[in-house]
Amino acid sequence: MLTKLMMILCGAVIVSLLVETSAQAQMVAKKGDLATGKNVYNEICFACHGEKGDGKGPSWFNTKPSPQVFINSVYMSRLTDEYMFNVVKYGKLAVLNGQIPDKKLPALAMPAFGAVLEDQQIRDLIKFERAFSQGGPQSAEMREIFNDACAVCHGKSGRGDGERAHTKQPAPKYFVSEGQPSPMNLTDPQLMARFNDDFLFSLIKTGKIGGIMEDKFDTMQPFGQVLSDKEIWSVIRYIRETFVNPNKEKGYVAQKKK
Repeated sequence: MLTKLMMILCGAVIVSLLVETSAQAQMVAKKGDLATGKNVYNEICFACHGEKGDGKGPSWFNTKPSPQVFINSVYMSRLTDEYMFNVVKYGKLAVLNGQIPDKKLPALAMPAFGAVLEDQQIRDLIKFERAFSQGGPQSAEMREIFNDACAVCHGKSGRGDGERAHTKQPAPKYFVSEGQPSPMNLTDPQLMARFNDDFLFSLIKTGKIGGIMEDKFDTMQPFGQVLSDKEIWSVIRYIRETFVNPNKEKGYVAQKKK
């Protein structure tokens, strides 16, 4: 009886999220113009994110970590349109620092663990995390550290569905976190391929904000000074309709085969 009740509650939450996502899509369609979004993308965004949304534009080699891959629909489905709008308008650092007016979702900036983990432990933890998407052994020592420090956001299975990310339901295949950006899904090979070990080391040791401020890793800069709100909504609509939605089931199936 309890299990059945939990399934009903989980189903209700999932339906609620789907309705909310559909409402968001309708809102973007009203605010954004597809032709305008295409023009903005081809003028500004393609240099990093690529004409095909594959994160391999002309400047991608100079960007560390690699730019966001929009055709990774499994990951992109985790990000709300409000989050994407704020990142484009205000820049990701402002989002992570909680400097966005009237924000609806809490910011989830990766904290620093350099005070509690030694450098070699961080390197071993990176190997442990890579094993989620690449296979290979996971040591018992690192499992204990991961469960204590990382699982609250990333989940014990590395799917990015820990208690901090969402407390109301088990993660469906297209998971939307209560915090933004959603915690990294370590089982996603396309996502993990964006990050080299130097970046992951900095991320774990100094935190996301520290990696940007101290170690000078790249992040999305603000474009609110050159783009109107209408243009930003338009480019979000273009990204969703051109890169994310057409690849949705294909991206999920590809991930499951890994």
